[in-house]
Amino acid sequence: MFKRILIDFLLRREIYPNLKCVLLQLESQLGGDYSYLKDVTFGSLPTHTLLSYFDIDLHIITLLSGERKTDQPIHMQEYYKPITKESLHKATQTFKELLKKYK
Repeated sequence: MFKRILIDFLLRREIYPNLKCVLLQLESQLGGDYSYLKDVTFGSLPTHTLLSYFDIDLHIITLLSGERKTDQPIHMQEYYKPITKESLHKATQTFKELLKKYK
């Protein structure tokens, strides 16, 4: 799935060369520390390897803490994870920073 996202951004950048690329996800399955909701994220080796093949500055934003488990559907109450104000604030600040030159 991550490769598909990178290819989609690559194709869109051919039409919009100044495109800002953001992956906004509820939960992460990318490995590394994407699911810890820290200020500085280092990612994972597989993600870095894939990114090294594409000339894309990708910002990855995760809203829910913890790794995504495919056998636990997020729409069921027993697997519900609340979105914190801090994660929403971090996401909006990232978007605000990326879009500020268009103000």
